[in-house]
Amino acid sequence: ESLTFVDGVLNVDTQTLAGLKRAQETNLVDSGLVDVIVSSYFFEGMMLFKPTHKGRVFTLLPHPVYQTESLYLSLKQRYPGKFNGVGIEDWIQSDSFNDNWVVRSLVNYRKGALTEEHVTVAKVILSRKFVVGISQYPLESMKRLVMYYGWNEVSGDDSFECMHQFMNQEVDEDVSFEGRIERGSERWNLLTSVNKYDMELYYFALQLFAKQGSTLFGRPYVDKTGTPIDFAKLRAQREQEQLDQFFNSLLQGGE
Repeated sequence: ESLTFVDGVLNVDTQTLAGLKRAQETNLVDSGLVDVIVSSYFFEGMMLFKPTHKGRVFTLLPHPVYQTESLYLSLKQRYPGKFNGVGIEDWIQSDSFNDNWVVRSLVNYRKGALTEEHVTVAKVILSRKFVVGISQYPLESMKRLVMYYGWNEVSGDDSFECMHQFMNQEVDEDVSFEGRIERGSERWNLLTSVNKYDMELYYFALQLFAKQGSTLFGRPYVDKTGTPIDFAKLRAQREQEQLDQFFNSLLQGGE
């Protein structure tokens, strides 16, 4: 029951409610043994900290459809007997599926019908408490975390060398961080409908991601390749397209 390391890993599982409770009982935060705590339970994770030892929170948010698909494939692999013949459509409509998990976790409302008020509160929490990263933009997200926490590479530290290699390698983000479900398909529409509040929060998070890049890190607004976005050029292109469409409609009307 003590806070000890086994093969370099602290024997506390902060991805379970039981593990978080034990982490609180053993005073994990004040122990000084860890620098980062990872958990899917925001509210319970927050309870590990005290006014005298405040945490700084970040998230790497995936698209709700890909998050649901990834969880389904993981559970199917871990519990093949329970998922034998059970498709993702059946699973998300069963009692064992927790819809809109991110919103529910932020507002600590695990059961019952969600409302727009819950989403509004979740947006406020996300904007005021979190440094927001996006799973589909891992390189930019990791660079911001390094800047925010002041992480520095330590000579001979394999973990930092690994992170350095990851941040400098060529990553096809669309392939690596998007799932197999086709956008606009019947399955896609079903998953977005079931997770409609998480979808709303995700699009809000994308706006936060862009805003924080400028306000917190002094970074220009960039596209998914990391290229700075020329908004004046985009605006001019859009105006030109609108003009072209207008003149084309006149010509077609004349014919």
